[in-house]
Amino acid sequence: MRKRFLPVLLALLLALLCGCAKESTPPPVVETETPQSTAEIQVFRVDTAAEPAEESEPAEETEPAEEPEETPEPTPSAEPALPLSDEKTAVRDLELVRVLSYIPDLQVDLKYATEDNYTHKVVYSFDEPYLRYGTVKKLAQAQAMLKQQGYELVLWDAFRPTEAQFVLFDAFPNGNFVANPYGGGHSSHTSGGTVDVALMKDGELCEMPSGMDEFSALGDRNYSDVSAEAAANAKLLEQVMTSCDFTGYFGEWWHYTDNTGYNYADVEGAVLPEKATRVYESVCNEYINIRKVANPTAEAIGNIPNGERMTVLAYETDFCHIQYGDLTGYVNVHFIKPVY
Repeated sequence: MRKRFLPVLLALLLALLCGCAKESTPPPVVETETPQSTAEIQVFRVDTAAEPAEESEPAEETEPAEEPEETPEPTPSAEPALPLSDEKTAVRDLELVRVLSYIPDLQVDLKYATEDNYTHKVVYSFDEPYLRYGTVKKLAQAQAMLKQQGYELVLWDAFRPTEAQFVLFDAFPNGNFVANPYGGGHSSHTSGGTVDVALMKDGELCEMPSGMDEFSALGDRNYSDVSAEAAANAKLLEQVMTSCDFTGYFGEWWHYTDNTGYNYADVEGAVLPEKATRVYESVCNEYINIRKVANPTAEAIGNIPNGERMTVLAYETDFCHIQYGDLTGYVNVHFIKPVY
């Protein structure tokens, strides 16, 4: 009997030992995705729903965040997408303009509009300077450079009508100092691209080698015969004017000509612009924008169709302050032309 049950007992004991071994063996490792916190999810997935909360009430539905205001479509404009062609820029630069409309802070002492000149009489029928627009831009640059150093320009002469040159030559008929207009000669001033200038500081004329129209060696650019201060001032003037694309005449330290060069015939018998307002018309494909301020990115408050006229109230470097009907604002000077 003992022998009969011994195998059975051994089998039960073996089964019991196998069961204990299974409980002590660690379960196999299974890789599972670790749940992320709500905050971590929001960083990378803005569309992930929040975890439900049993005790708290459901979150109220909120309106989506206001999207940034769209940039309004620009008012249709005749201002071309591409820059002006060289040809159009050159045409604009040829225009004879009132200098003070573009450089209002320029000190002007127009000698031939007064009796303070070697003829001792008024030579010009006008009392303000005029130049080519291209020359005015360069003169404005020179003025800005000098102001940074505590100086400024004083303008003694600019555009000179042909008839005035006859008066000047008749008063001093010496071709070495005054261009002879007889037989077709011209002064470079008659082209509208030449200026006579000097330096000022603190509202006073600086010491210069001489006065204007000095018909002696004191008027030339050999400064060995003048004071050190006068020579330094003349050299500073020459340095600035040369850097702004002007060339000085050796015989007259005050005389500078725009290197662009202009044709006398362009302004022969020119009718000079009025001091006050002028009438312009738009020159464009469709229409130009009227800006709230003198800036190409400023708000457009209206537009002017091609060929329409406006009144120019004031001038700036690249913009004109205009009035068009009931609107007053600024337009790009490159898209308008004078009518009268």
